[in-house]
Amino acid sequence: MNRVPGDAENAHSSSVESCPSLRDVHSINPAQLMARIESYEGREKKGISDVRRTFCLFVTFDLLFITLLWIIELNVKGGIETTLEKEVLQYDYSSSYFDIFLLAVFRFKVLILAYAMCRLRHWWAIAVSSS
Repeated sequence: MNRVPGDAENAHSSSVESCPSLRDVHSINPAQLMARIESYEGREKKGISDVRRTFCLFVTFDLLFITLLWIIELNVKGGIETTLEKEVLQYDYSSSYFDIFLLAVFRFKVLILAYAMCRLRHWWAIAVSSS
């Protein structure tokens, strides 16, 4: 069962061909390599999911939008300082929008606490805050 010298050469050449050469290793794009490394690292260290992050961003923009609308309403009614004093200190349910602003602040705090900090996996926080 002696091997023929030609078979040994063929076996050696096929194993050499299957191994990447030094030239092939240097042809790897560094950006692709970093993207692969980051994708492997990101799987283990990901703190918050994309959907959860988007929802928290939506809640933040909701608070900012309500605040902007309330500031515009204060300005339209005759000046921010005087109207702010009238709406906050002399609160009237029928004419003040301060309660809407406070509700937006409360909703923001509850949802960010439940979904960003505590990573709650149940829908009750959304149901409570939006009803």
